[in-house]
Amino acid sequence: MEPQWFRVYQAVKKAILVGEMLPGSQVPPEFDLSEQYGVSRNTVRRAYLALSQEGLIRSVNGRGSFVMQTGLTYEVDATSRFRDVLDQQGVRSAIRIVESQEVPADEEIANILHLESGHPLLRVTTLILGDEVPFILTVRHIRADLVVGLDRKLKETDSLTQIARREGLGQLRRVSTTVAARLPTERESALLQCPVNAPVLVVHSTGRIDNGLLLECQRAAMNSQLIRLSFQAEGR
Repeated sequence: MEPQWFRVYQAVKKAILVGEMLPGSQVPPEFDLSEQYGVSRNTVRRAYLALSQEGLIRSVNGRGSFVMQTGLTYEVDATSRFRDVLDQQGVRSAIRIVESQEVPADEEIANILHLESGHPLLRVTTLILGDEVPFILTVRHIRADLVVGLDRKLKETDSLTQIARREGLGQLRRVSTTVAARLPTERESALLQCPVNAPVLVVHSTGRIDNGLLLECQRAAMNSQLIRLSFQAEGR
């Protein structure tokens, strides 16, 4: 005999998979389902935990649980930006700056950007959201000596690509990308609102401006339950 929570879990999962509950919509409150199925709220909570661990729903404190967006494909090339992918699919994109501070380049970052250790950088941690759902957590190290007031300008425009153009640095192009997968840290799990036992895609990349200088390097942790990566061959 199947446990009561599993019966609730299967019913909600089926409703999501057949499209009765659409991405971004709120799933019924625990009280409503406990009444509908004649079970305790703890039983419903157990079913929702299993759905969350599968990446089918996400719980937001004080607001309830929502059906997750799934299956967005990010086609990566030299100039592609994930926010454009969201916008093209009718998902309202936004960037939230988690923290921003000037730091000296350590040896690892200095080597990546071809700088001397101690070179001034702006380290910016941001979340990229679609319809208020966090998709990507990025930590970027950007040369702080090439743009006056870089921190302020990033907060105003949310786009390093636009800043580079306005400052006469030209087009910012991605010149290297490496991808790995691992379990998220506790902080990544909390910020991305993803299960701690579901892998994230970790993407390391560098960006170069028209004069050949590397402007930034970044590490992005992507919710693998929401994003698929596609790499296009040059010249296609």
